[in-house]
Amino acid sequence: MALQTFTWSPRNGPAGDFKYRTSSVQYGDGYEAVTGEGINPETQLWPLTFTGMNEDMKPVLKFLREHGEVKAFKWTNPLGELGLYRASQLKVTALDFARMTITVTFATAYRAEPIVQS
Repeated sequence: MALQTFTWSPRNGPAGDFKYRTSSVQYGDGYEAVTGEGINPETQLWPLTFTGMNEDMKPVLKFLREHGEVKAFKWTNPLGELGLYRASQLKVTALDFARMTITVTFATAYRAEPIVQS
C-alpha cells in the first residue's frame, strides 16, 4: 500500500526536538570515542497543534486515528524536509460544540526504500 501524505498545516510556531542515539567509551587517558547507533541515529519530534471548526478538524483527526502510532506517513516538516513520521500522544480538546483543538507529536520513522516526492 502506498504511503499517504499528511497535508494539513499546524498552528504557527512548531518547535522540533532533535535527539541522537549514540554509544561512547571513555578511556583512562581522557579520550572518549563516540559513534552514532545504527544507520539512522537522529530522531525528530515535532509537537503540533491544530485548532478549528469541528468540520475542518474531522479529516485531520480521521487521518491520525487511521494511522495510529503504527502506520507511517509522509510529511514535510517546518524546515521543508520531506520525511516519514508516525503520530503519537494524540489528544483532542473540545473548545465548545463547534470547535476543537488537536495536539499530536510526529516522530521520525524509517524504512528501507527511499521516499519519493509525489
